Amino acid sequence: MYYALRLTDNHDQNSYPLPLHGEAAWQPVAETHSATQNRWRATIPLPATPSGHILVPSFSMLGGNYQYQVALVECKTGQANRLNPLLTATEHLAQWPQKCSDLSAVSAQIDCWHTEDNLTDTQLEITIECKQPPKNYLLVISIRQISLSTEFTNPTSLALAQPEALSQMTAAPKLRNRICSPTSLAMVHASLTGNMAFTEIVEGCYDPATKAYGKWPLAIYWANQLSLVGAVEALESWEAVTQALAEQCLIVCSIRFAKNSLSGAPLETSAGHLVVLYGIDASDQAQPYVLVMDPAGETPEAVQRRYKLSEFSSAWLDHRGGAYIVNHPTGTN
Repeated sequence: MYYALRLTDNHDQNSYPLPLHGEAAWQPVAETHSATQNRWRATIPLPATPSGHILVPSFSMLGGNYQYQVALVECKTGQANRLNPLLTATEHLAQWPQKCSDLSAVSAQIDCWHTEDNLTDTQLEITIECKQPPKNYLLVISIRQISLSTEFTNPTSLALAQPEALSQMTAAPKLRNRICSPTSLAMVHASLTGNMAFTEIVEGCYDPATKAYGKWPLAIYWANQLSLVGAVEALESWEAVTQALAEQCLIVCSIRFAKNSLSGAPLETSAGHLVVLYGIDASDQAQPYVLVMDPAGETPEAVQRRYKLSEFSSAWLDHRGGAYIVNHPTGTN
């Protein structure tokens, strides 16, 4: 199955390229650990979901700092599977409920869930800490099979301007193999704004809970801090990809591939890597290509790549289909 729900209070702000479906109902939460912030909660009923699926929550809000935590809650029993919160400082971890896994039908990943059994009568619970009720937000939950086989017949050539190249391999040795996510986001940000914020984005995407730089929600948080709107989604089709590209949206793709299965890639293999997709070259229908900025290129000159569409599809959409979709807001309330 495939399911995506996208909620926002400001449809005008969303130069977001995929369909929007309404608003979230936020309620104040009594407990808070901050003298200057309040907490707000929304619950979203979810469809019955078979085993072998990924559920990806995403929250984005323009106009200030925020933190949040998400949980899957079984309505009848109250059993929950709660992820670590998105944090802006290590000391804030103790101010949130601990990560838990009482709901055994799902397994918690760093920033999503995998269903281990059929999931029924369940809701997503998201708690936001910020000064005022969430405003200028984009809340997305996407669900798809973890693994599937994608096809893309008769693709049409479609290319955005090539983003400015950034190589993660030019960073300090202790960082260079860990920062594909912020490097990819920095390329998107520079393309949209004309400004380079590479160092700021890398530092901001460090997650104190996991001590890693690749947490999907942190990339979206830092896009917000740089006045961009966006979401993490689990995509399953090239139709959604071409729709985003047609709306002038670059896509940061979370890929994984076996040794030598992505021809021309700077990495021989990867269990998790992020790259920027900016176009499709279908001039040869027998062998279409995707146009990609791969931050693992040894130098900025080696970042621009052309990958066979079939191989890239296997590396990306055939497994999880994780993507950051980020763009300029077109207006605010």
